[in-house]
Amino acid sequence: MALLNYNRSILTNEANSFSVVLTGVDQLILEFGLFVAQGVNFVELLSTVGWEVTDTSVLEPDQPTIALTIQQDGVVVASALQESIEDGADEDLEMVTTLQAVLTNVPAGHHVYQLFARNTQTAQGTITISGPANISGKVIS
Repeated sequence: MALLNYNRSILTNEANSFSVVLTGVDQLILEFGLFVAQGVNFVELLSTVGWEVTDTSVLEPDQPTIALTIQQDGVVVASALQESIEDGADEDLEMVTTLQAVLTNVPAGHHVYQLFARNTQTAQGTITISGPANISGKVIS
């Protein structure tokens, strides 16, 4: 096996270095292109998103959930849901979610990878992406 190509998109590698408040609609967070030279391959995608929760609801369920989705050329190829931990409404909660996907036999050519995020339970609290936020992809054959 050999590494044939690598690319990444980085908003930041540091925690608490910027702020993107999530709504109930998918928001584009990161995007990059990756060239695949041959059809027999693996494409490995790895994303890390740091986020915080504020203004949690006192009613059950009382924690918001982040949804992360990776698309390849506009088609969903990986997704994850993570509910914030329950820690009471008196302090902000800081979370980190990692999403990894391995795609096999991706067609040759240039592909666009996009990471989307949304808060699936906006009434339960506010989710703000605060960093780190990055995604990388590598082609292995």
